[in-house]
Amino acid sequence: MDISTIKSLVETELARGESFTNYHGITPATIRSFLVEPFTAWTNPDDLETQPRDMWVVLQERHTPDGYVVVYDPTSKAWGVAEQAGGGGYTLIVSASSLAGALSSM
Repeated sequence: MDISTIKSLVETELARGESFTNYHGITPATIRSFLVEPFTAWTNPDDLETQPRDMWVVLQERHTPDGYVVVYDPTSKAWGVAEQAGGGGYTLIVSASSLAGALSSM
């Protein structure tokens, strides 16, 4: 996968117009201001079974490294919420079948 493929996936999810409830100030009206240029980040699924791997960060709660991020896992084809872990990586804290589902889980 490359950046253009990930951007296309995000746009497809946004076009679905799914509603979501988010307690971090992200709404359907403001979501685009939280999107970031997709980048890969070492992410630990933290389920004691799945190996850590690169996932695509597509949205940041803040435009700083701390806080929560929304990721896309190309291996499982799932969305998720992750938080910054020590050493610059992330820990996946929830998985979801859609971008809206991940945003509702924040």
